Formats: sequence, C-alpha cells, structure tokens
Amino acid sequence: MILLTGVIFAGLQIISLWQDSYPLGIDSIPEDFLKALRPHSINPDPFYRLGLFHQWDIRSMNLDQSVHFLSEAIQRNPLNQEYWLGLAAAFHRQGEPKKAGKALEKALAVAPQSYRGHWAAANILLQIGEQGKALGHYSYILAHFPEKSSLVFDVLERVYEDPEPLLEKVIPRTSAAFSRYLSYLYETGNIDRVKRVWGKGSSFGFQPDRAETIRYVDSLISRGDFAEAYRAYVSRLLAEGRTVPQDNNLLIDGGFEEGTGLAGGFDWRISAPPGTAVSFSPDTVWEGKRSLKISFNGKENVDFHHVFQFVAWKPNRSYMLQAKVRTRGLTTQSGVHLEVSGVGKPPYASSEVLTGDHDWKELKVSFRTPEQSQGGVVRVRRAKTDKLDRFIAGEAWIDEARLTEGRGN
Repeated sequence: MILLTGVIFAGLQIISLWQDSYPLGIDSIPEDFLKALRPHSINPDPFYRLGLFHQWDIRSMNLDQSVHFLSEAIQRNPLNQEYWLGLAAAFHRQGEPKKAGKALEKALAVAPQSYRGHWAAANILLQIGEQGKALGHYSYILAHFPEKSSLVFDVLERVYEDPEPLLEKVIPRTSAAFSRYLSYLYETGNIDRVKRVWGKGSSFGFQPDRAETIRYVDSLISRGDFAEAYRAYVSRLLAEGRTVPQDNNLLIDGGFEEGTGLAGGFDWRISAPPGTAVSFSPDTVWEGKRSLKISFNGKENVDFHHVFQFVAWKPNRSYMLQAKVRTRGLTTQSGVHLEVSGVGKPPYASSEVLTGDHDWKELKVSFRTPEQSQGGVVRVRRAKTDKLDRFIAGEAWIDEARLTEGRGN
C-alpha cells in the first residue's frame, strides 16, 4: 500500500534533485542575464536555467513558461539529459503524466546508464501512479549504483508498509544487495522489518556468517524477543558444529571451557572494570580444564556485573540457577554472589554472598519467571557498598554454572 507520507517524501526528493542541478540557485537569476537572452541564441543553457527558474521559484513560478524555456533548450541541444529531466518535472507539476512519461523516456534514451536519469524517472513515475515502472528504475540503481542504496530505501521504506514488493521486485537477487538492505534496516532501527525479511535471505543466496547472525540475535535480544533470537542462535551453533544447550543445562558453556564462543548472542559476556582482572584459570577447577577467575585489587569499590549471560526461558515457570564458587581472601561484607534478572529490570532473585575463604561451594538461586517473559539475564555479581570497608580485594573462581527448569519454588 502506498502511503501519503511516502508520496510526499518522494516529491521532496525530486525537488531536491532539480534544485541541486541549478548552479545559480533558483531565486538568483541576475537581471543582466535575463536581458542578454536572445531568441536566436544557440546557447541552450540560459533557456534551461530560465526553465528551472520559472518551475521552482515561488515568486516567479510559471509552469507554462518553464515548459517553453526548457523546450527551447532541448531544441538547441536534444542530447542533454538534464534538459529532458527538467521538462519531465515541469509536465509532472502541470498534472500532465503522459507528457512527463514521454520526456522521461527521452531522458533515459539520451543516457540510459545515468544514475540521475533512473533516479528522476523512478520518483516521478512513483508519484504519477506508475509503480511497476518506478520499481524497475529503483532496482536498476540498486544493481548498478550500490552506494546509492540508502537513498532508494529511504523512499521505499516510507512508501511501502510491506517489504514484500521490495524483495520481489526491487532488490537484486544477490547476497550483497540483500545484505545492504539488512544493514540499512539496522541503521534506521527498523528491527521489526529485519525480523520479517531475515528468513527470505536464502532466496538471494544470502548465507549469514557468524558476525551477521550475532548482529541479528543481539538486535532481537535488545527488544526482548528472546524466542526468535534463541532459534537463530541455535541454528548458528548447529552450523558450526558446536554444542547446543540441553534441558539439563540451559546455559551456554557453563563450565567456561570454550572461552570466546560466538562472541555475542547467548554466550557469556565478560569484561573487567577498573580494580578487577578476569581470566580463565586452568589451575583451579571444579571440573573440566578450567574455570573463570575474578581478581579484585583492593583499590576500588567495585560494582561488578561484568560476567553475565542472556538466557531464553519460558514464562511462569520455576527454574534453578546454580554454580560452584571458590573464594580466597575476599574482603568487605559485600562479596560475590549469583543473580537473576530481567533485561533492564531489578533482580528477581540472588544467592547467598560469599566473602573470605571458601573451598568449592555450590551457590543456588531458585526463581519463577514472570508472565509473558521470554528470557532474562544471569550474572556473577558483587554490589558496590557504602560501608567504610568498601575496597574489595581477593579472588573468586566460578565453574559448572547450570540453569535447569522445574526445580524452583
């Protein structure tokens, strides 16, 4: 369906096109320039400029005069595409769609590979209701002038509520063209449309790599669409031959054996704020080849929330989060614990807090997911404290983190 706002936008694009092509500015025709014009002059340019002047200057607008002067320019040089494009615009503004269409045909015949010709033709044809012809010109631009893709999408995204016409008739059947369309949608924040077109990529030969998949997954997570994000993530895991989470542990790499994983999505997100160091320890483990080690240098009142994982779960269900944790010399009363929360929401539940020295101990968090919730966040946490003894020092190791359904309260 064509929207009124889309048509208006396309019209503004055309106005901009011809204004930019007029070197003196449409409201600055010098008086001596007008006096110097002679009917028998062989120079077409003054006639062309006057045609634009009478077409766009509000104070001197006269479309009949515009057509007259542009026709005079064309008589003197019929091989200049700009003259035909100006005439097409004048006819269009007069409400003469057939004449506008004829002028566009002449313009394209003069320079069939010109970006400007196809751009002007597409915009005018779209406004006069020749949608099929317009889409063909937009498609030509996408195929031959990919650097102009954003301009095309700017128009069509405002005109078409449904992306199907774009996928079927405009975007060239190449992986690169489809990828540019996706990039445009990401850049304009249209994640709803990204989701609608993602599954169409195979018909364009588009096979998303890891980075493209993670970008898609992360964009869905950011808007709370965990179910679709998790499906895409698992598909990528399978494509790479990696381990897929099972019911006995919904977390990815709960033993911290893989390290980097897919670098996004439902992997562990790990960073180290000032006053900490985070590493993988092969020397202190509960099980497997290594654990995650967090070191505090005793110089900062750290608000630590920098080891976390997004998790897809079912609404209104009971879950149990648990992990093996070992500590050595953890100071302050605000130590390390496990925490569960929604995205951007306060914690649902947290485990006991460990300080001082502890051999491997299992921390547990029982919780029930809210109604309508598709997922949330599990993290290793140390909360900032206002107490006098606030600069935390010491070390903590985490291993064998697990999330299972059906064991909460």
